[in-house]
Amino acid sequence: MDLTRYNKVAKNIGNTFNEKRISPYVPTPTDLDYERGYIVRYFIQKANDTQSRITEVDYIGYSKFVGDVFYTTVSLDWKIKGTDEEIKECNFKSIKTGIDKISLIQSYLPNLMQFKKKKDLVI
Repeated sequence: MDLTRYNKVAKNIGNTFNEKRISPYVPTPTDLDYERGYIVRYFIQKANDTQSRITEVDYIGYSKFVGDVFYTTVSLDWKIKGTDEEIKECNFKSIKTGIDKISLIQSYLPNLMQFKKKKDLVI
């Protein structure tokens, strides 16, 4: 049954389903984030399909889906400052905590060094 037909049928019983829009987001760490050393990343996936697309969203998008039984949400602390080894270890541990909710999150985040600040060039 398609969504339009469902809404027509459900209207008679006073219950309609409004599909929420997921707006993908790519974080851009600020200088303050780099001083702090980490950012928080937010992810959403359909709850009934562990093979479905994982989407990164901003906090506002994430908050719309928290507690929604149709979607699984997870937030991860993502280290962006430190030695390469520290960053990789922390981000790997963060991903491992997210696997409990979104089993394929590791395949979505293969670059553990993502968002690490590049060294300032001295000329």
